[in-house]
Order: sequence, then C-alpha cells, then structure tokens
Amino acid sequence: MLALFLAITAAICLIEAAQTDDNPSYNPHGSVVFVRSGERTPLIAGSTQILSALGAQQMHDLGSAFRGRYILGSNASTVLGTEPINTLMPNILDPDQLYIQALDTPYLISSAQAFMQGFYPPYSISNGENGAVADATGLLANGTFLDFPLGGYQYAPVDILSEYDQSRVFIAGDQGCPISQIQSNMYLATPEFLHAKAMSEDFYDALPDSMFSGQLSDQDKTYFNAIEIYEYLSYQYTHDSTVFDTLANDSTFDGVYENLRFFANEMAWYKWGNTSGSSSDMDYQAMAGKTVAARLLGLFQDLVDSKGNYTGGASHPLSIMFGEHQSFISLFSLMMLDFVNPTFRALPPFASAMVFELYSTGDNTSFPDDTDDLWVSFYFQNGTDFSNNQLIKYPIFGLGPSNVDMRWMDFQNMMSRIMLNTLTDWCEQCSSSALFCTGVDSETIAVFLAGNKKPKVTPQVAGVIGAVVTLAVAALIFALAVLVGGIRFHRVEPSRKSDLGGFKGSAKLASDADLNLPRNGAPPAGIVSFGGSKKGAHERVGSWELRQKEFGKGGDIGDESRRGSFDGIGAVIERPVEPTERV
Repeated sequence: MLALFLAITAAICLIEAAQTDDNPSYNPHGSVVFVRSGERTPLIAGSTQILSALGAQQMHDLGSAFRGRYILGSNASTVLGTEPINTLMPNILDPDQLYIQALDTPYLISSAQAFMQGFYPPYSISNGENGAVADATGLLANGTFLDFPLGGYQYAPVDILSEYDQSRVFIAGDQGCPISQIQSNMYLATPEFLHAKAMSEDFYDALPDSMFSGQLSDQDKTYFNAIEIYEYLSYQYTHDSTVFDTLANDSTFDGVYENLRFFANEMAWYKWGNTSGSSSDMDYQAMAGKTVAARLLGLFQDLVDSKGNYTGGASHPLSIMFGEHQSFISLFSLMMLDFVNPTFRALPPFASAMVFELYSTGDNTSFPDDTDDLWVSFYFQNGTDFSNNQLIKYPIFGLGPSNVDMRWMDFQNMMSRIMLNTLTDWCEQCSSSALFCTGVDSETIAVFLAGNKKPKVTPQVAGVIGAVVTLAVAALIFALAVLVGGIRFHRVEPSRKSDLGGFKGSAKLASDADLNLPRNGAPPAGIVSFGGSKKGAHERVGSWELRQKEFGKGGDIGDESRRGSFDGIGAVIERPVEPTERV
C-alpha cells in the first residue's frame, strides 16, 4: 500500500511539474539555489580535495542549464525548462543582482567559479549584441576598447566564507557546532548502527585491498567509514578502468557497487537526517538544515520587503550557495521530503541543487503589492541528470501530492518553525567556542539573520577592537591598583576551568510547539489544509511537528527507505542508471 502511495505521489509531482513549467502566467521574481559541488577527489586519497575535471564540467553544465531557465532570450541549454526572471541582465553580469556564497573549501570555490562560467559565459564587447558600450570599463581614453582576459571572462562576485565568518553558519550550521556533532554521533551507539555494522562486516572484509591502492587499512574497512569508502570507490569507478571492470563486469562483484551506495546512504541519513531518532525535539543533528532554512527565508524576506528592487543591494533576484551534503539531508528531513519520496533519505549526487522560487501568477509580470499574490515552490535537480527536461517540483512540509505550490505566508510560517531565529541561538545551542560567539551582544547579531546584510564592522575587527579596549581598561585599573592600593602578587597553583560556557537547553526557537501561528495554531495530524487558497485547499499528509516521530523508527516507512537512492528521484518507474557519467 505504501509503495502504491509513493508511486502515485511521484506521478502527480511529475504531472504538476509538467503543467507549470514553461507557463507564460508563471512569473518568477527571485530564486534561492543551494548547490552541492561537482565531483571532487575523495577524502581517503589523503591529499587536499579538489574539483576534478569532470566536476568542473558538471558545474559548468549546471550553470548553463540555470542560465537557460532564468535568463530571458538566452541561447543556453533549456534542459531545466524556461522560466526567466525578467530583472536579470541577459549578457553582462551585474553584481548587484547576484548573491553568491561558498565555503572556503577549494573544491567549493572552484565549483562556484565553474557554475558561474556557465551562467554568465565570456562576453566580448567587440561582437556583443549591446555594442562596445556594454561594459564601460573596457573603454579607454584614446577611443579604443578591450575585453577581459580569456575572451571576455566575467568575474562573478563570490563571497568566500572562512571559519571566522559568522555567515558561514547559515551554509554549514553543523560545522563548529559540538552539540550537533554529538547528536549526529549518537547514532553510533544505537542498535541500528550495531546491527548494520555486524551485517556489513563480511561485505567490507571482502573488498580487495587493491581497490584502495594502500589508502585504507583493513581495520578501517567497516560500516563506520561507509560514506568515505563509497565516495572513494565511486571516484575510482569513474576514473580507474580496472576498478570499473571489476565492479561492473566481474560476476563475483554483482551488486557490490549498489550495496556500497546503500550503506553510505544509510549512514548519512541516520547522522544528519532521521529527526525521528533525535534524543530531543531540538533536532540538533539537523542543525545544517536549520541554518540554511534561516538564510533562504531571510533572502526571500529581503526580496519581499524591497518588492523586488535590487538597487543598492537591497535584495537579489538570484542567490546561490555552494555547500555540503549535510545541509541537503538535514533540510530534506526538516521539510519532510522523505514522506514524498524515500529516495530523499540518501546522499545527493554531485552537482545536485535545491531550488526555491518566489513567484506570482497572471498577466501582470511586475512584483505584486499584495503578499497574498506571492507563492513559493521547491524543486530538486538530481545532479546532471537532465532527462526530465525540466525542474521537478515536490511538496514540502507534509502538503499533499497535488499541492506543490505554497503561499508565501504559509511558507514563511512553516520555514520559520524549523529554522534558528538568530546567530545567538546557534552560539548558545551549539555551545560553540567560535570567535564570533564570544562576547557579542545578541541584539547586534540578530539584525543580520534576515538576509544578506553585513555589519559595517566585521566580527573579527569588532573582536580585535573590543579586546584592545578591554586590555587598555584593565591596564589602567591595574596601574591604579598598584600605585594607590599597594597590591602585590605571589604565585598560586593554577586551576582548570572550561572556556566553553554553559549550554542553554531551554532556549526558545521559532520551531517550539507554542509558537503563535497566524492561521489558528498548529495543524493537527492527518490530512489538513490551508484555507483561502486561490489554487484550492492545500491538503497535507501527516503532521509536520511529528514528522517521522509519529511512525517510530520502524514500520513500513523506515523499511521502505533503507534502499533509498537518488537514482530514481523524479521518476515513476525507476530507470536503469549508467555507472559512469559522460561529459
């Protein structure tokens, strides 16, 4: 029965997507895209992980595909459908229109660059459709003009987030968060982990040492390293002909590659998703999703508040973030996507993207004055699988399968209940020792959550200024005490004291159960609806507050999801998947 329901759900999602894509009455006003990097070298290899040539091509192809969707009159690929954001410049990159962030990891920085090469390809002012004045910076006083290097390469403004940047939290909320890491590792003490470890022991022992080229010892070939082992052999499967022939053509290894992926998916889901297994209602193991939710809601709020006016950086028609798989899995779980399709309980392929679009409908393409006319849709792009020739929509927050569109106010309400309210909440709940969490006024931090605004004085500079001022005051007091009070010093035995500070377990979140809802409180379990919709009532499957908790850890849903894989995402009947990707 469950399998039938999932098949019907997937079918309806495809039908809805087909009906709404390339729709002239669909007017997108902004998009927030979260992208996983292209293929990178594996962690087990030991050296610094970098974007591979295949990964760079994946990112370029993905960027070109999004260009075809969002740029009006673009000659790029249309494999994701065409729904142009009219305010985006067609050929010349306008940095005020874009908000691009990436973690300071080499392969993520390279991914952002390769993606933007596809989204805004090189543009030569000598033969451009807008003529020589298209980019005034190329005009010289002597009347000549010149292009940027590499045939007019366009340098996209990518904001690189170091470990000292407070904005990093909103792309990778699990990093630097001890409580999140502890909660994730709680899985390692569960019967589920012990069972999977015991069940897979012979499987991992049978993997030939030659496949790992001495990079992994025998004692490390266990389920504990399922994700790292899968990523390593997946990379070899693509780049090493011997490993490919062994796994693809040797009958003694039938099913081995699929089982490697299955165990990796299992480990990833239980560590960063599976909020039903959380030891509290705070869902700390999904911290990465909670912070991404805050960022994307803030970016949309900026767009709504400015009514689409991006002048001066008030908002951005297109925001793109480049991050890790933990954020995908966590947000999938918090948005209950695994109820729609169990394949969301899996590692997303390289070059995958979560897409949120803010739009209105009708003949009027301008930004609506009434927020009741705004809608939000969620899409997922499964790596560089463009076989659907369109982005596929999925319902979120337990909405029924026929409702893949969500009113802006409902989206704002539900997203605010899974996100963190402020950076201060993150610092306190994580018990983080991050530099920007030390001695910062909560009101100062809270201002920057809503969107992309940054303080005029960065946290690092503010910290240095504060430290200097504090030392100066302390030195003055010390001098006065010595001169006036006659204070002298003697040696004492030092005592050990923690620097981390307390953990505020009672901190209030927007996701707490007693949040005031604008529409008569939290919806009950079962199929419910948001009333007053122009597109009809939004039925919902289950209760978002309970998520998997109402089903427990076992049951049909848990068993069904064990073989989850993104190979079948977006399709009613799973298609055979080629083992390697071609560029």
